[in-house]
Amino acid sequence: MNATSNKKSIALRLALGLPIVMLASCRLVITTGDGGHIESASGEYDCSEPSCVFPITGEVTETYTAVPAEGFRFVRWKTICVSSPTPVCTATIAPLPEAHKDDEGDIGLSAEFEPVTSVRAWYRDEDGDLYGHGSVSVMSAEQPEGYVVQAGDCNDYDEDVHPWHKEVEDGKDNNCNGMLDEGYVDTLFYLDSDGDRYGDPEVSLLSLRKPAGYVPNKLDCDDTQKSDYPGAQETLDGRDNDCDGDVDEADTTWYVDLDGDGYGRAFGARQSLEPIPDHVTRGGDCDDDNSAIYPAAGEVFDSVDNNCDGVIDEGFVTYEFFRDVDGDGFGAPGDSIVAPRAPEGYVDNQRDNCPNAYNPDQLDSDGDGLGDACDIVDNPVPAPTPTPPPAPTPTPPPTPTPPPGCTVSAEAQAMLDAVNSFRSQRRSCGARGTFNAAPALTWNCKLESAALGHSRDMANNNFFSHTGSNGSSLGTRASQAGYSWSALAENIAAGTSLSSPTAAVQAWISSDGHCANMMGASYVHIGAAKFSNASSTYGLYWTQMFGRP
Repeated sequence: MNATSNKKSIALRLALGLPIVMLASCRLVITTGDGGHIESASGEYDCSEPSCVFPITGEVTETYTAVPAEGFRFVRWKTICVSSPTPVCTATIAPLPEAHKDDEGDIGLSAEFEPVTSVRAWYRDEDGDLYGHGSVSVMSAEQPEGYVVQAGDCNDYDEDVHPWHKEVEDGKDNNCNGMLDEGYVDTLFYLDSDGDRYGDPEVSLLSLRKPAGYVPNKLDCDDTQKSDYPGAQETLDGRDNDCDGDVDEADTTWYVDLDGDGYGRAFGARQSLEPIPDHVTRGGDCDDDNSAIYPAAGEVFDSVDNNCDGVIDEGFVTYEFFRDVDGDGFGAPGDSIVAPRAPEGYVDNQRDNCPNAYNPDQLDSDGDGLGDACDIVDNPVPAPTPTPPPAPTPTPPPTPTPPPGCTVSAEAQAMLDAVNSFRSQRRSCGARGTFNAAPALTWNCKLESAALGHSRDMANNNFFSHTGSNGSSLGTRASQAGYSWSALAENIAAGTSLSSPTAAVQAWISSDGHCANMMGASYVHIGAAKFSNASSTYGLYWTQMFGRP
């Protein structure tokens, strides 16, 4: 049976070299998978089953479309439609003449699909021919503009040069096979006895066109073994399967990749010569339940180690911003947060003399420090302007020490139960992604001690920040409490309405970053504590810490 194929593009016409396939029983075999199915324009060759077989009794020209399932995307065609870089392919299949009936065989048609969340290489396509240059690529789950999935373009500035283009006599390698004007000038071809597309360097001939059974390269290291060729998978069989000069070289380490970000966790790594499903060769993922966290990710300011380098929120310069409740451009003294840029409702000054009344002029007629917009007492004699006292130096919080015996209080147990109940199911944390159910956490009294120290520091020194009044960081506080860690995260909250553990957890659930911390599967310990001070801005302060030794 003969088969020819054309690739088809909506906005682009591409010239092709069309293959002819000789088959051994005249049947078209279409295979599909969970990622999608294949439809035909006539409807006669639709296939949504794992395998569909269609007898071919005469010449058939059909247009096929690869249709991804929900959550998947088309990657490439295989077999007769391999020359089409788009999901649409037109192919012609016909039985061989009677004299060649003994050579008839099956011909396959299939398409490759992948989840749209998969991180893959995308190649820059300068000339718009749907093939990119292999040396210019980016790793991304989403297809960047101007990039394509197919590499192999040997001249990305000429749309008439790309794989599968018809070769013409113009001094160019039109089909990117490493040869110029083959079919128009004599070319050296090498015998490919085993049909693996790699030739025997010892057997060659000159020809205008490629003879049957020959290829234009001499890269095969064993032309009697179809499974041995450059790039083949090495197996334990006493042969150099990949033609790299080594026999049965060492196993590859494979890491399980649950979140599909292209990086696996170190725990449970396996050695194998063969690829393992759901495993990758790159390790180092510090949170394999969150596809936004992996070694090559960009760090964001969210109290999480996004790029798995052991440091949280590195590279961000933070400033203190003050809450502007009334929207007059002036912030309330003492009501502040620390962040790289001003959040909505915050400004970079603390000069509001009426924090709850709009007063952009900040007038204070009687000079008592309270603006006219909220001053209900008019002092008859303006008070002299006092000399501001020097700012008090905050008293550093004491180094937290673990409570003896690590007794879990009723309040601590309520916090632990609330968090573990939330982690027990798959959850969506908004912009931070969807997380699988995570193992239950264990209460750790050293983390509880560090959390209590920070809550006390915020309440007594009247601030709300992940940085302590003495400049201490999350990691410093955990280490001072005696907790040896490899990963940490912290949630804080403030307000008298959050007096119960359940109320605090519910508030954190409503915040994407705090929700993601509670769902982090890499953490095994939790400790939390609150502290009250009626004279502080918010009255009550919570700190919740997560850790992994």
